[in-house]
Amino acid sequence: MFEELLTYLTLYFVPVLVAALAGAFIGFEREYRDMNAGFRTMILIAVGSCLFTILSHLLGGPDNESGRIAAAVVTGVGFLGAGVVLKDGASIKGITTAACIWAVASLGMAAGAKEYTLVTAVTTLILVVLWALPPLERWIDKLHEFIHVDITVKNSDDAEDDVLDIFDECGIKVVHIHRSRFEKGERVLHIKAKTTAAKRKDLSEILVNEKGVIKFTA
Repeated sequence: MFEELLTYLTLYFVPVLVAALAGAFIGFEREYRDMNAGFRTMILIAVGSCLFTILSHLLGGPDNESGRIAAAVVTGVGFLGAGVVLKDGASIKGITTAACIWAVASLGMAAGAKEYTLVTAVTTLILVVLWALPPLERWIDKLHEFIHVDITVKNSDDAEDDVLDIFDECGIKVVHIHRSRFEKGERVLHIKAKTTAAKRKDLSEILVNEKGVIKFTA
């Protein structure tokens, strides 16, 4: 009886426990940063994925049709991850958390397949990415940033060309420009540009003194 219980725990409970631990480590990081999908959510995703993987092997039968359930888990987790992605104005939030949900589900599936070494290695790698890389990411963001500027000018091509010349003088690269009519004698330039904080300040100072610019928001 004891041997049967030990075999049962080894086959089924240990993979679930490993999945729960992997989800807990990543969930702790998300909870610490106060993200939508936190500690409990990541544990449940990992445990659920692990259990589905175990069941896929049990229900696969002699033909070993276990891949169907695994594919369904991947699809279902994709919908779950989409639920934490939120659009906030021009920016989108939650993509990293959605990627964590996707990764945690894969860890649960790996634990269900009893690939414990792989689970440990990938969990460590994910934690390194989440904890160590944000400072590097912020440093890269300081090198350049994308800005959205709405500039109202006189409704003439010359006035628009003068504004674009200002961007060139400041060394700011215009990525996209969209034009709309505000009033009969005015047009609004909706400009997306790549710049730095210092160049952005210079641009604002020049636009304030530009005669052809009626107003602008940045």
